Amino acid sequence: MGRLLIASALAVLAGRLAVLLVPGALTTDPDSYQHVARELVTRGSFSLDGRPTAYRPPLYPLVLAGVQACWGDSWRIGVAGLHLLMGWATALCAAILAGRIGGLRAAVAAVLLAGFDPLLLHSSRLVMTETQSAFLAVLVVWLASRVANRPSGFAWLALGLLLGACALTRPTFLLWPFAAGGLALLFTAPGKGEKPFREQMTSSSLEGPSAGNRTDVPSRRSRGASSGDILRWRLRSISWLGLGVILALLPWGLRNLFVFGKVIIGTTHGGYTFYLANNDDFYQFLRNPEDRLVWDGAEFNRRWEATVATEAGSNELTADRLAYRRAWQTVRAQPGMFLYACGYRLLQLWRPIPHQLDPREPLSVRLARWGVGVFSLVEYLFALVGLTFVIRKARREGETSAWALAVWGLGLAITLSVVHTFYWSNVRMRTPLAPVLAVWAAVGMQQCLRKGRPNDAR
Repeated sequence: MGRLLIASALAVLAGRLAVLLVPGALTTDPDSYQHVARELVTRGSFSLDGRPTAYRPPLYPLVLAGVQACWGDSWRIGVAGLHLLMGWATALCAAILAGRIGGLRAAVAAVLLAGFDPLLLHSSRLVMTETQSAFLAVLVVWLASRVANRPSGFAWLALGLLLGACALTRPTFLLWPFAAGGLALLFTAPGKGEKPFREQMTSSSLEGPSAGNRTDVPSRRSRGASSGDILRWRLRSISWLGLGVILALLPWGLRNLFVFGKVIIGTTHGGYTFYLANNDDFYQFLRNPEDRLVWDGAEFNRRWEATVATEAGSNELTADRLAYRRAWQTVRAQPGMFLYACGYRLLQLWRPIPHQLDPREPLSVRLARWGVGVFSLVEYLFALVGLTFVIRKARREGETSAWALAVWGLGLAITLSVVHTFYWSNVRMRTPLAPVLAVWAAVGMQQCLRKGRPNDAR
C-alpha cells in the first residue's frame, strides 16, 4: 500500500505537468495579477498603469513578481513550475491529513482526489489565485492539526501568520478564523469532548518543555488539567493566533494607510463584487424563466466603467463606496429578489456541474462539464460520509487531525458559503475548499470500505 501511495503521488505530479503543457496555459491575465507583478518589478510599486492600487490582494502578485524577477520574459515557465509544486504539495497535504484518520487507503484516495480535482487542474492553467489559495488553505488545516493541543505560543503564531497569508491571497479568508473559533467552542463544549481534551492538555504538559524536570509534574498529571488551565491555554493560544494574523496583515494595512489615507486589510474590490451580485440587470436575468444560461455581465461592466470614470474620477476608494451604495439601493428596492438571489448564489457555489456558457457548445465541452459534475457528485456523497465520521471522532475522542478537519475544514466551508451568498458566486469560488473536500471524501471511502468493522480504521 505504501508503494501505491508513492505511485499515486507521482501520477498526480505527471498529470498536473501534462495539463500545464497543453497549449494555452497561463496565456491570459483576466484579473491583472501579472500586470501588477510587472509593475512591481519595473516600477517598484504596487500599481496598475502607474496608479497605486489596492484593487487586488497583494500576496499572489508579490509571488509573481519574484518569479518574473528570476525568469524575466520566460516568467510563464516559472509560474507553471510554481503552480505545479503548489498543486502537488496540496495533494500531499491532503494525503497526510486523510492518512492520519483513515490510514494508507484513505491517503491514496485523498492524493488522487485532490491531485486530479477538475477545478484545481483547470485553475492551475490560469494566472489567478485559486492554486495558491487551495495550497495555503490545506496547509492551515494541516498545521492546525499539529498545533491543536500544543502549548507552544510560536506554533499558534505560525498558524496565525499562515491565516494572514491566506487573507492576503483572498480577502474571503478574513472570516475563516471566526467561523473556526465558533466551531471550536462547539467541539470542546463540556460533556462533548471535554474529557479527551483534558487528557490531551495534560499529556502535552501545560508547563512547557522544561516542566518534565519539575517534581510537581506527576501530581499535576494525576489530577488532570483544571478548567482554569484549559481556559488560560485557550486564551493564550487565541492571543498568539491573533498576533500572527495581525503581523501578517499589518504591512498591507499600513501601506494602504500611507497611500490611500485609510487602513485597508482587504481590497477595494469588494464593492464591485457585491454590486455585481446585486444589480438590476442581474435581478432581471433571474426573473427571466426562459433563458437559464449564465448571466452575461458585459453590458453591466461597460456601464460601470463609465460610471467610475465620471462619478468616481477613477478613484478606487470612491468607486468602492459607490458600488456598495448602489448595491444596497438595489437590495432595499427589491428585498424579495435579494433573498432569491442569495439562494441562487449559494446554489451556484455548490452546483456540481459548471455552467453552460455557449448554447451551441461542442460535444467535447458538454462531456467535460458532465464529467466534472459526476466527479463532484461522487465526491460530495463520500465527503458527507467522511465529514460525519470526522465530526463524531472530533467530539468523542478529541483526535487532533479530526478536530482540525472538523473545526477548520467545516469553518472554511461555512466561510465560503456565507460570503458568496451575498457576493458574486460561481463554482470557481469553492476551489480553496477542494483539498478539504478530497480529505473528507477519502475518509468517507475508507469508512465505506470497512463494511462495519469499527476497529479497522487504520
